[in-house]
Amino acid sequence: MKINKLFFALICSYLMCASIISVRAQEEYAADGVFKQIALNNKEDAEIRRLALTKVTDQRAFKQIALNNKEDAEIRRFALTRVTDQRTFKQIALNNKEDAEIRRFALTRVTDQRAFKQIALNNKEDAEIRKFALTRVTDQRAFKQIALNNKEDAEIRRFALTRVTDQRAFKQIALNNKEDAEIRRFALARVTDQRAFKQIALNNKEDAEIRRFALTRIK
Repeated sequence: MKINKLFFALICSYLMCASIISVRAQEEYAADGVFKQIALNNKEDAEIRRLALTKVTDQRAFKQIALNNKEDAEIRRFALTRVTDQRTFKQIALNNKEDAEIRRFALTRVTDQRAFKQIALNNKEDAEIRKFALTRVTDQRAFKQIALNNKEDAEIRRFALTRVTDQRAFKQIALNNKEDAEIRRFALARVTDQRAFKQIALNNKEDAEIRRFALTRIK
């Protein structure tokens, strides 16, 4: 009999705790709904929206603001600091051409090398964004492709060349007398092949400075 009473008491205690937890969860859900409603309304006072957004816990709300709220850059940046979804960061990094700061911030959160390469290899991209993406690329093929082919932006090419490790790429640029002279000198400074220095010294009559540099490297 005592066991039945104890069991009954435990069941009652459990049900009471469950009820309290359920009520609190409902209250929190209702409160979060209020915060979300304010935070998502771009006609609300900006300060009130930011305050409400600090109380929001729903990732969907952060994503919605980060992707779509173009009226308030500060709200977008704050929402983006709370986002955890890589797809959201990648979508903003690849497509958000209106706000360079937002794109850079998203790029700092991206982990997908394909996104960095896609931006870095696109010569129609904003130059600063390309450089920013290129600092995060780890693929030697991307550096080499930019160093050899990106003739629209000398600064991007120089940066790519500083990351290239393939001697063939340096030689290909240094030996091509149709290349930009500054880029050739930049590449030649990284060449280690004595044959390349000799070839330039003997045959490169279009650029005296390149020839002089090559001659100083011959051993």
